[in-house]
Amino acid sequence: MTIYDVLKKLPYKKQLYVKYKFNLWMDREKEMTETEFLKQVDLKSMGTYYRWERTPEFKHITSIVLATKQANDLLEIYEQLKIKVESNPNPKDIEMMLKLMKEINLHNKEAEKFFAKNDEEDEDDLEL
Repeated sequence: MTIYDVLKKLPYKKQLYVKYKFNLWMDREKEMTETEFLKQVDLKSMGTYYRWERTPEFKHITSIVLATKQANDLLEIYEQLKIKVESNPNPKDIEMMLKLMKEINLHNKEAEKFFAKNDEEDEDDLEL
């Protein structure tokens, strides 16, 4: 389940808050101030959202956002480390590259399981 799947299930104003809080706008350059956000949701203060941040629902949303960012960070680290190893290989960097490859393979196996499960669910919905 992606963060965008979760967002679809939330009321519109909560969707906007999550996008505002974690900068999940499709246009990544979009930065919104608190004042602009409050104007968009037609509220005078952030109190409602600060209270919502203490709920289990918001904590689960936060964990999904962090998992998404972790995957992006892993890709960025891999690319930078690969360049470093190619230009100036040293044992410490090579060891780190191997550990990172192992981590990526683990994520890949989880992704394959996820998509295999989704394929099975799609096949179950077929009517003959």
